Amino acid sequence: MVDVYYGHMNKPPLYIYVIALAVVWTIILGTTWFLGNVAVFHTFSVFFGGFALGMLAMYIAVHIYRWK
Repeated sequence: MVDVYYGHMNKPPLYIYVIALAVVWTIILGTTWFLGNVAVFHTFSVFFGGFALGMLAMYIAVHIYRWK
């Protein structure tokens, strides 16, 4: 097991991760929408809804507790 120490590296802003995930989800949902597979689109939409709520809760928590 290797211990990784990130203390010397700057962390990128959180909004970069949020934007990247929004782009990935847009591609996934757009692809399933255009393919016309309603069942798969619905499954991904439900999963994305839960994921979006989790991201929102994490984003709020980061602003409350300050990401260091």
